[in-house]
Amino acid sequence: MSDLIRPNRRVLIFSAHAADFCSRAGGTIARFVDVGSSVHIVDFSYGELCESPALWARDPAPSVAEIKQIRAAEIQAAAAILGASAECLDFGDCPLLIGPERRQQVLDLFRQHQPDLVMSHWKDDILHPDHCEATDAVIWASRYCFRPGLAGEADLPPCPAPEVVFYETTLGTAPVARYIPSLFVDITASYERKCQALDCFAAQPGLGERYGWLARYRALEAQSTAWMQGCEYAEGFVRLGTEMAGFSGPIGFGPAPAGGRG
Repeated sequence: MSDLIRPNRRVLIFSAHAADFCSRAGGTIARFVDVGSSVHIVDFSYGELCESPALWARDPAPSVAEIKQIRAAEIQAAAAILGASAECLDFGDCPLLIGPERRQQVLDLFRQHQPDLVMSHWKDDILHPDHCEATDAVIWASRYCFRPGLAGEADLPPCPAPEVVFYETTLGTAPVARYIPSLFVDITASYERKCQALDCFAAQPGLGERYGWLARYRALEAQSTAWMQGCEYAEGFVRLGTEMAGFSGPIGFGPAPAGGRG
């Protein structure tokens, strides 16, 4: 495939909780924006129950509604630093449940934004079930968004199936989740912005430090396995799909349209 980071892409980033998009892919989001691509972030939840430890530690603890307001502001502040737009579907967390009606909403988001690239959690992030639930819905929508017989709630026309890429598993769980990145993005130039964006998430202190360790380690892997000499910070990903070679036809799913390749 051509370089993941290129101009004029329409990128849709899905995140189970408030900060997931930033901790796993914040540097890559900034790289997309820097080259002239558009990025929209969709948080399935605010992470109000299981991913807001500093807020629950207050005495007295804020209400769930107050936590959601705080986390909403954090999401918007972080997205602005990275140059992306963002929204939260407020589906709740612990557990995050995305049934048929909510999957239709995800399908509508695909058709509304018509992304050519979608990112979400590692599909087998089994030690955090919310992450698996999020990505199950994303994969489902990516395989049905182009089918005209399946109408969403908004009655939007079908859109082409986008490329799907998975970002990091829950920090420290890669051996169990069997997460081995096969695609690395050099975020050396955007690393400081990622750190600034992570600092917006005061409800989850320490993200910048912990994911800084990971970025340095992924850079070592990138240097050793992807020939990225001099890379200081990297984010690792896995594509859903295989690589192409020797092909000059249109990029997309399925056979060529009638009158296509001659």
